Amino acid sequence: MRIPTSPVVLIGNYLADRQFSMQLYSRMLEQNLKAADVNVTHITPSVSLGRLNPKNKWLGYIDKLLLFPLQLKNRLNSIDSINKKVCILHVCDHSNSPLLKVAKGRKSLLTCHDLIAIRAALGEFQGEQIKWSGKILQNHIRKAIPQATRIACVSSTTEQDLHRIHPSTRNMTKVVHNGFNSNYKRQSREKAEEKVKHLDLPITAKLILHVGNNAWYKNRLGVLKIFNAFLGLHNNRNVCLILAGPELDKTQIDFARTHRIEKNIQCTGSINSEQLEALYSIADVFLFPSRHEGFGWPPLEAQSTECPVVASHNGSLAETLGDSGLTANWNDTVTHSKNIQRVLSDSKLRNSLVSKGLLNANRFSSSAMTKAFCQIYCEMEELNTTKTR
Repeated sequence: MRIPTSPVVLIGNYLADRQFSMQLYSRMLEQNLKAADVNVTHITPSVSLGRLNPKNKWLGYIDKLLLFPLQLKNRLNSIDSINKKVCILHVCDHSNSPLLKVAKGRKSLLTCHDLIAIRAALGEFQGEQIKWSGKILQNHIRKAIPQATRIACVSSTTEQDLHRIHPSTRNMTKVVHNGFNSNYKRQSREKAEEKVKHLDLPITAKLILHVGNNAWYKNRLGVLKIFNAFLGLHNNRNVCLILAGPELDKTQIDFARTHRIEKNIQCTGSINSEQLEALYSIADVFLFPSRHEGFGWPPLEAQSTECPVVASHNGSLAETLGDSGLTANWNDTVTHSKNIQRVLSDSKLRNSLVSKGLLNANRFSSSAMTKAFCQIYCEMEELNTTKTR
């Protein structure tokens, strides 16, 4: 593996935003680069004004977009001086693309995870209304993306979306699939149940698991519709839908009560990675009918714990899952419900999905991701300064 001689500075996410997956991503990359003997520094925006009122997003914007660029400029100059070589700036989340303006003469890499928020602000998702402030922010983020020297897209789907929105980036991108940020493995039933005993789950029931929040593209209402349709196919009502995430919102509660399925649904609230691993291990099937994904972590996590997957094929999921899960369009309630029934009733199919799932999950390794990034860093080092953006 080629190792860059320039110091690499990773820009992580603002901690007060609680974007845990992005925080894990940049920290995992830092650890792997250090293990590969890359001179790497990880920097995140300081939570200063945001401490005064964590719920006030405007204070966070001041911290991230006004105060941090000044602090970052000084840090980069200091790192250059200490190493006697200009560093490479790697902004680990495209939502922080406005920070690329700080690069100024340095080569910069931007990781683009998905363009869901940008596309929603552009009106590309029917029925999704974005506030004026959100449109302004996403427009700011979108316009800053091409300032990067190179762009790493976590999937071909994300790359295609970027090329369509920003044709000027066609020669700037490379697909670098995510590596696992948690080493999920199947736990014994006894061990897994012990880790989630506080949830008081109906262990004797068939367990259908979904992981996600109430963001519109996660299609949580669709999960409830699929579960309700499945119960119409399944004679035994001793089935529980476990929603790993927040409580139901009002629309979801109304649906559950109207169809009298609320007693078969349990939300976990906030859980840690060990507890999530345990839920994957005891679940009979994992359901993930997302409207769109830039990559799609949860299905791969489920597969690594030998839990068969029923998911949509929208966004990047067709790319990351292939034929290792049973897939259909995100709003095809009938097919998803029948696929759950197939997994639960056909042991041969289930075993096949488990085997395919393990092989599929193994395709996405942190070592492969690290090697790909080191290659990009080295290629950027070879670029003439006049060719950088």
